[in-house]
Amino acid sequence: MSEAFKKGNDWDIISLANYVSEIVSKESGNILGPAQQSMVMSRLKKRMMTLGTHTPESYYEYLTKNYNKESLQLISMLTTHHTYFFREFTHFEYLLTNLDSIVANAKKRGDSTIRVLSAACSRGQEVYSLAMFFNHHLKNYPGMKYEIVGTDIDPESVKIAQNGVYRYREIKSIPTVYLTGNWMRGSGEISKFAKVNSHIKENCSFGVMNLLAPEKFIGGKKFDIVFCRNVFIYFDQTSIEKIVNNFSKFLHKNALFITGISESLKHTKLEFQTMAPSVYCLDPEEKVVEKPRPLSIVKDKTVPRTSPIAKTPIIPKPIRMLVVDDSSSVVKLLSKIFEKDDDFELVGTAMNGLEAQEFLKNNKVDAMTLDIHMPEMDGVEYLKKNFRSGHPNVVVVSSASREDTRYAQETLNNGACDFVEKPALNNLKERAEEIKNKIKMSFLNAAPVVTKVDRSFQKSFDIKNPETKARFFVGSFSDKKKIIASLDELRGNQPPVFLFFEGNGNFLEMISEEFKSVPNIQVYDGSTELENNSVYICDFKEHFEDINSKTKSFKKSLSVFGIVSKSVENAFFDLNETQILIEDTGDINDSIKEVVSDIFPWTSFAHLGTEYLADDE
Repeated sequence: MSEAFKKGNDWDIISLANYVSEIVSKESGNILGPAQQSMVMSRLKKRMMTLGTHTPESYYEYLTKNYNKESLQLISMLTTHHTYFFREFTHFEYLLTNLDSIVANAKKRGDSTIRVLSAACSRGQEVYSLAMFFNHHLKNYPGMKYEIVGTDIDPESVKIAQNGVYRYREIKSIPTVYLTGNWMRGSGEISKFAKVNSHIKENCSFGVMNLLAPEKFIGGKKFDIVFCRNVFIYFDQTSIEKIVNNFSKFLHKNALFITGISESLKHTKLEFQTMAPSVYCLDPEEKVVEKPRPLSIVKDKTVPRTSPIAKTPIIPKPIRMLVVDDSSSVVKLLSKIFEKDDDFELVGTAMNGLEAQEFLKNNKVDAMTLDIHMPEMDGVEYLKKNFRSGHPNVVVVSSASREDTRYAQETLNNGACDFVEKPALNNLKERAEEIKNKIKMSFLNAAPVVTKVDRSFQKSFDIKNPETKARFFVGSFSDKKKIIASLDELRGNQPPVFLFFEGNGNFLEMISEEFKSVPNIQVYDGSTELENNSVYICDFKEHFEDINSKTKSFKKSLSVFGIVSKSVENAFFDLNETQILIEDTGDINDSIKEVVSDIFPWTSFAHLGTEYLADDE
């Protein structure tokens, strides 16, 4: 026990965090050291607020009186890690490449079931990923079945996994080939969620298990594959060796033990053979299968090893990629994603559909990423005009929401194999794995399809109660074409739109003449009564403060075209209930990045603003 608590003095959040870390370590074996201290303190503070224990002393008193119940809560709170469907996809690729031998090993012992243990499965995403994988690929092996067992030390996580219900935004990351037919929209209280279909769920079971004592849960079961990923960071080396040795008792001959990509076993004293990065065989047979395909020699106590011949790969290697996007920053980021991966080869880029069309006339491409909102020819128009049999596989990477009937669903209806929602530029890297996974799996799709679950969630983004909302466009007269094109994108009932120009106070009437093609447009003055479906021309310096005051309680979307002055930027810091979109110009002040919602090409402003204003949840 921490000395501070033994003495009963020097109470502070750091000593309290250290104490609860010791409890978690004692009860679960998970080591929470200095690297996790900030996480522990952050979650502990939230827990204290929830309980109404506002001081370390009062929380310690509560913990002492409710130790059994609260220690379980601490384990749940501090060991649940972030995960998502088909995480570290390279392991699924390995299983696919070696599925022949996995099936052969099961048949050799007279078994028709592939059994997989997903240890430390958190809330079940890994379990259902494995189930979707085997459900799809075992169809090529008549008579073969699968069972997936998921375990976690946290009872609450296990309950969530057993329910098999997730937010729709979580399952959007699943490649279409695995999503198809396996999910449905919930009803009633879970109508905004998706739930796994029964034919997947019935092959999965869950239970609470401590990795240091698996025999209490597993009993006499044996497995063909054990996934124990991204959890060893919480254990010391001695505990890791104990966990792996324990699991070795529950593995069939030639079974696979798979850890997280960053969790090599090479520094342990364990005996194993490395089959691929973080894929191990703990008890291999010495006999070599016929017609072996040699693998390269690897370290980690590994000897040269043969592996079964894999089926002829369906996925090209490398996949020759074309990137189509009007944002130079997105093109640069996507290019880096592909250039750093040997499975891909970037052969070209294009700024719009017309450029892509011309590029494909003279270049061989296997797959392409395609934006939707681009000048000259957008993604939907490109697919309608160009997608035919033999066209490269298309994965759309767009700022539109997947459920948007006007944009995203149209691309899927016109040939796109899959869809990735493009986040803001500052976290596009987080989507790199999803983008690459969906491109690879697009080669397994029999044909482009809009899944049943996608159809059930599709919707039009209609703005309700527009009188309580407003849209601001900020720019200069040189942005005229961009602003008019963005206004043309607006559909349906719209809140008032304000066009703010900087330094043009004496020329608003002249500017209005240049915008006369825009319906219901007028120059704003202080007495103007605001109306829906109207556009107002304003001077930023003269009118912004007044209009912002009039719309103070409104939900607002503000889009910035081009570069604006520092004084204009400063005005954004005081905005409330406002989505702030900045044009991706490549020259954005760091200070403004602190308050902006997203950085996107201007072609995305209209629909992003509409989605934000239409969302009343």
